[in-house]
Amino acid sequence: MSMLRAHIDLRMDGPRDRNIFGAFALMISDDIVRASSSRAPEAGPAASALALLSHKPGLSIGMLAVGVGLSHPGTVRLVDRLAAEGLIERREHLTDGRARALYLTAAGEMASGEVLASRDQVIAEGLSILNPEELKILGDIAERVLRDRLENLEHSYRICRLCCYAGCTNCPVDAELLDRGIDRETSDDA
Repeated sequence: MSMLRAHIDLRMDGPRDRNIFGAFALMISDDIVRASSSRAPEAGPAASALALLSHKPGLSIGMLAVGVGLSHPGTVRLVDRLAAEGLIERREHLTDGRARALYLTAAGEMASGEVLASRDQVIAEGLSILNPEELKILGDIAERVLRDRLENLEHSYRICRLCCYAGCTNCPVDAELLDRGIDRETSDDA
């Protein structure tokens, strides 16, 4: 759906500016994925799963699947592997007896911390050329885009799958959800 909302008539200087921004976004994204995956127990969405469960302990397998971009069966297999490695545990879900809530173990918290630290280092290095004023401007612009492009609760988990939630005071995604009457902290995700 987000692609359907894309605006063709942007205020950039035509295709060149869009290409430069696209290359910048892909470069940072690729670096984030590469660095965070290198600290995860396996390649692929494991890094996102660890970070997302640090962000939202008690997440259901269904919502984790949405966040990491896997099918439900693929997410079950990922959870099985991470549980076998002692990184996550399944507990009884608070509102749905059929579902299981997922939590990081102490080892999982450490692994998640390593994933998020590597992600943060890549971002800091990638933006180190900017001065504090430029960083503030870029942050303000990024916040506006995040709020405008956010689709729904499920999309919020996809967007924030590699966020360090503790470091994101006044999260623009949470703020936008709250403006729409959705509280990610109390929403039932089963």
